[in-house]
Amino acid sequence: MDWLKNILHSLPLESISDILGEIAIWWGQMVKNVPPADLPMYAYLGGSILVLVLWLLVARILPKPLGGMSWMILFAVLLAPGTALGDSSEIAPASISVVYAVMMKDFAGAIANMLPILVVLVIGLFIGFMWQLIRGAFASSLDKARSRTAEDTQATMQLTTGSYLAEGATVTEQSDTNVNLEKDSILNKKANSDMSDK
Repeated sequence: MDWLKNILHSLPLESISDILGEIAIWWGQMVKNVPPADLPMYAYLGGSILVLVLWLLVARILPKPLGGMSWMILFAVLLAPGTALGDSSEIAPASISVVYAVMMKDFAGAIANMLPILVVLVIGLFIGFMWQLIRGAFASSLDKARSRTAEDTQATMQLTTGSYLAEGATVTEQSDTNVNLEKDSILNKKANSDMSDK
């Protein structure tokens, strides 16, 4: 439960309240001339968009796959299209039909009305999965390009300075006596092997 407390403490509540105040003012100006029959749809769409935007703040704090998946579930529940209860020609949110069917204890109708939500959820999760694959491929190719650029820069620096050793490498010089001793030991081994062959 500590992660939940951390989430609540890390939310920018003051900035969220300021944003909500500005959105309420903007919303009042936007729906000033809307006919009363269309106002519920405007209110529902505006509220859904507001909830989704605010959930982005929460989704960024959650662990990476859970944040995106929770946002997609919320999107599917709020905006999956369904049919209106009284008139099947009107589009309404599918979640309202599911809630109505559950309240009427029509579980077969609830499952049937849940299908658009599940379809939107599956399509959204698939698009998110493909996006992560494409993003991962771009990130890996970008990392490879950066490493190649660093290697090319290092090679250019070595050519221009005349230093052909890698950074941090040291050259050990052998004294002439060590070289002469190594030559003598090699000649002795060779002479011993020649005598043993005879």
